[in-house]
Amino acid sequence: MFIASLDLGTTGVRTFIFDISGTVLATDYQEWESFYPIPSYVEQDANSWWNSLKKTIEAAIKKSGIDKSEIVSLSVTNQRETIVPIDKEGNPLHNALVWQDRRTTDQVEFIKKKIGAEKVYKTTGLTIDPYFSATKILWFKDNKPEIYKKAHKFLLVSDFILFKLTGQFYTDYSNASRTMLFDINKLKYSDDIASDLELDLDKMPEPLKSGKDIGEINTDETLFDKKTLVITGAGDQQSAALGVGVTSPGTIKLTTGTGSFMLAYLEKPNFDPKKRVLCSCHAVPGAWVQEASIFTTGAYLRWFRDEIAYEECIVAEEQNQDPYNIISKEANESPVGANGLITIPHLVGAGAPHWNPYARGIIFGLALGQKRRDIARAILEGVAFEVKKNVEVFQELNIKPVELMLTGGGSRSDLWNQIISDVLGIICVRNVIEEATSLGAAILAASGAGIFPDIAKAAESICKIDKKWLPDTDRHSKYDKLYRFSYDLYNLLQSDNIYTKFQEIIRNKE
Repeated sequence: MFIASLDLGTTGVRTFIFDISGTVLATDYQEWESFYPIPSYVEQDANSWWNSLKKTIEAAIKKSGIDKSEIVSLSVTNQRETIVPIDKEGNPLHNALVWQDRRTTDQVEFIKKKIGAEKVYKTTGLTIDPYFSATKILWFKDNKPEIYKKAHKFLLVSDFILFKLTGQFYTDYSNASRTMLFDINKLKYSDDIASDLELDLDKMPEPLKSGKDIGEINTDETLFDKKTLVITGAGDQQSAALGVGVTSPGTIKLTTGTGSFMLAYLEKPNFDPKKRVLCSCHAVPGAWVQEASIFTTGAYLRWFRDEIAYEECIVAEEQNQDPYNIISKEANESPVGANGLITIPHLVGAGAPHWNPYARGIIFGLALGQKRRDIARAILEGVAFEVKKNVEVFQELNIKPVELMLTGGGSRSDLWNQIISDVLGIICVRNVIEEATSLGAAILAASGAGIFPDIAKAAESICKIDKKWLPDTDRHSKYDKLYRFSYDLYNLLQSDNIYTKFQEIIRNKE
């Protein structure tokens, strides 16, 4: 008996085949392209999600060596907030607007004036930001009215894949709670918010709890047996939280991929009076998560790899290594504080706790004597400082992290994990199975098929710790001073409206 997990991220898709103990039998990956009509716009072709997914399904099943009929069920986890309009036949009417897309600042201002941040936050658990799907749907209504009118549904990534697999229009609570149209208190779309924005909720898929059986596969386009059950999954971050065992009060995780996302378990919705961190539905039915989203963390390191680390990439190719391993090794040769460099990783705006769509990335303190390795280390440290800002907010809200569970591609770097531990002053741990997002989806798939009667207990039994990082007192003290300076630097720029003034200049150029 086996389970499939379909993980559609920001840069590509992985199909995993798991056994019911949580062991990976096989996996396959396909990358896809993002498009940037202008630098702050980010789009993807929804058809490329499906075409890439089909390839990984076929490859993973063949690699596993099992009979496809032995795969009992599957579930989908996905990059959240990304939205695509489709017609009645499921054909995309426009490229999907990716969660990183910043084009909707005008819609953000409209929502702030029309509804107000308080009502939006108390209803949806979200702040008003271009990040969320409602602003993107409103952008279509304002700027592409013919597409909005023709759209039968607006679908998130997993919703689109569920339709391709089953012909049905479903989403799950965890994904719906990231649209800014979903009432997390009542677990239904908000008629009030939709009415205020004059958005048609009939254009949204039906929300269900995670781990719900919605039927068998009804397409011949994949290698799956058509008797395979399709189970509602979860947003990637809630799925990752499940996959590392964030299933009881006090448990907290940090996933670093394109961005970094910190989630803590909640037994009921918990709202920050200052609206710095968010509240969403968990992949565990009947639970919620406190969440902080940092938009460009792994993406910042990827930018460094692609645009600056030319020599490291050559060395990596010669030694048949991952370039990130070489970059991490180089960064380790730079001292604490990166020889006087500080970075602020707001390359596509600031997420929690600032929620500033006008913010941009900063490298501060450049001098002639510094090396590429110093920039690399400053990026790792700058990300850790953003994490610390949000840990402090969580602590204000009576969430007390004793250990931080690290997941995602960023957790492969022992150096980065140590820096995070030193900056925060708390123990960091990494699980044996790195791909927590896919494991969480597999747990949901198994549960929906009746293999695991209790989702939370299944996660607790499957998740095993691989390695721990303990904070160093001396490094923590040094980092605390650098952290405070970094925070002051951001506040100085924000208080003098430097970000908005710069954005006005850029927009006039466009």
